[in-house]
Amino acid sequence: MADILTVSALNERKAYVSNFPLEFCQSQVEEYFYRFFGDEVISVYLKTDFVHQFQGAVYVEFRSKDSMEKFVNSSDILIIGDYMLDKMTKLDYYEKIKNEQREQGEKNKEKRSKDNARKKEEKRQDIIRQMTHGAVLHLTNIRTCIHGNRNNCSDDIDETELGYKHIKEYFSDFGRVAHVDYIPGDTQAYVRFEEEGTALEVFKQIGADKGNVLFNNCLVDMDVLQGCSTYKTTLSN
Repeated sequence: MADILTVSALNERKAYVSNFPLEFCQSQVEEYFYRFFGDEVISVYLKTDFVHQFQGAVYVEFRSKDSMEKFVNSSDILIIGDYMLDKMTKLDYYEKIKNEQREQGEKNKEKRSKDNARKKEEKRQDIIRQMTHGAVLHLTNIRTCIHGNRNNCSDDIDETELGYKHIKEYFSDFGRVAHVDYIPGDTQAYVRFEEEGTALEVFKQIGADKGNVLFNNCLVDMDVLQGCSTYKTTLSN
């Protein structure tokens, strides 16, 4: 009774040969291998595309793994007309494809990351272009409670959490505030005024151009975001 070979064992005795003329048919490829390698070749399988067109590559099954390796490792150059054939084991070909797919996957991942970063930057630039020029103040190092700092207040001090209404009320004395972007507990906020250039005027009016500003009993840093720029700008004397 003949031995039943596993798929793995069959693959170990198969070679992958490429760069055949695309006009070759099954019988021409078989004739080539049977003529040069005789009984050592058991079968030849042509790789075709979805419309059954030959892709110029074949799998060749040899009678043994040794005969396949002898064929692959031979220094003999296989030539058909103007075509020089490439050869390797089927397993090496599979490994080559896996590595190429992995590399392509990494390239695709990197490309997606760059595309996402580009889209994010384009969106940010679009927002900046739509931003009223010189109308946004950026505050940092804000004290997060009304009566002291949550991180260093005494336990006997009654604390009230700072909210966007407190910030809006303070800056409304200097100009018409359109919106305050602030999350309670955060140490930074954005104040957008209704009119162009107001933030710059307020910035100078409260003396931020000469140094830190006292806000909520705490010195804060303040910047004017210029709508025509891609970065925030800190004004100075």
